[in-house]
Amino acid sequence: MTVVAVVISDRPRDLYLNDCLDNLFAYLVADYEVHVVDDTAHEMGMAGAVKDGWQWAVRQNADYLLHIEEDFRLIDLPLRAMRQVLDLNPHLAQVVLKRQPWSNEERAAGGQIETNPDAYVQREAGGLRWVEHATLFSVNPCLIPRRTLDLEWSPTHPGGVERAITEACEAADMHFAYYGHRTDPPRCEHVGHVRASTGWRW
Repeated sequence: MTVVAVVISDRPRDLYLNDCLDNLFAYLVADYEVHVVDDTAHEMGMAGAVKDGWQWAVRQNADYLLHIEEDFRLIDLPLRAMRQVLDLNPHLAQVVLKRQPWSNEERAAGGQIETNPDAYVQREAGGLRWVEHATLFSVNPCLIPRRTLDLEWSPTHPGGVERAITEACEAADMHFAYYGHRTDPPRCEHVGHVRASTGWRW
């Protein structure tokens, strides 16, 4: 099974935050191929950059894609277990690493899942745990199977990249998941709050 990684970025590497790329490489063994989608010129936008990265993974004939934005740091990356969750559940479009609360709503509730707890269902099988939902595809750090990479969606969708992919997944009767137990601590950290606005469109 081939796993590749794509890093989405909109700025030169000398401006990367908090050694995020070095942090990613620390979790990947040498034989993982990593492709950086560099939209420093802001010609693609977030959705276009994601589309470009996914198309690259398909051209590599990848079975799985580790998708990550440049302004995230990994705390834990259980790739093998995440892949097993996807293999056990062919209706899942992705397995996401939980991050810390980010928005005011999330901070007030105590986390992403806590903002709408009834929408998330705890699952367990074969010693694996995941939290399943059908709310929204996330471009936060995640593992994506080939079946999702092959879906058609438009990078010019007026609702943005996550809504575009969500609708494509809904049409294919696919759901989404967070890895682990719903009360687990975050496995990645969004550090984008320390970056200045770059004018990149979502």
